Amino acid sequence: MYHKSHSRKDLIDIIKLFKLPIEDPDDHNKKVLTQKLITCLDTIDTIEPDKDYYGILSLNDLKEYLLKPNQKKVLSIKDKNEIMTTAKLIIQYCKGGYVIDISYFSTMDQIYVEARRISQFGDIPSVRRMCYLLNQNPHSQERIYPVISKKVQKQLEIKALTSKKVHNILTVKKGPVTVKFD
Repeated sequence: MYHKSHSRKDLIDIIKLFKLPIEDPDDHNKKVLTQKLITCLDTIDTIEPDKDYYGILSLNDLKEYLLKPNQKKVLSIKDKNEIMTTAKLIIQYCKGGYVIDISYFSTMDQIYVEARRISQFGDIPSVRRMCYLLNQNPHSQERIYPVISKKVQKQLEIKALTSKKVHNILTVKKGPVTVKFD
């Protein structure tokens, strides 16, 4: 049996991404969808590899992924709120000019211990922003990088491409210019 933390939407995404032969996955509830997915994965031999979103290259990798808890659903609401609060406190420290005296924290070590602890939840935007601002700290050489899943990385790349602005460029054409006065 696959782990129950995978939502119906996640299962539908997996079916569509790997082009599994399950008809109308949107019409089934989670229980029926799970049963059909189990049957399907037992009958097929190979799947199309996915390097972008899940990083799953074989059928065994997909089965192993479905047996483990969903990486995005690991956090409870209480845990996520605690992580976001800590990230916001560190962001406040950064926006305050990296001055510990006016921050919630008492030492710089305390800030970096908390930052290292929550950097593993890089799918949360506040954590990514906290890491970016903390890496700008002129008082420390330590760098903290968020751990981001492949799916979120791909979404961020697409967002970056679509948000690029086109700049108009001045073009100068040489040639005769005629000016008439009435």
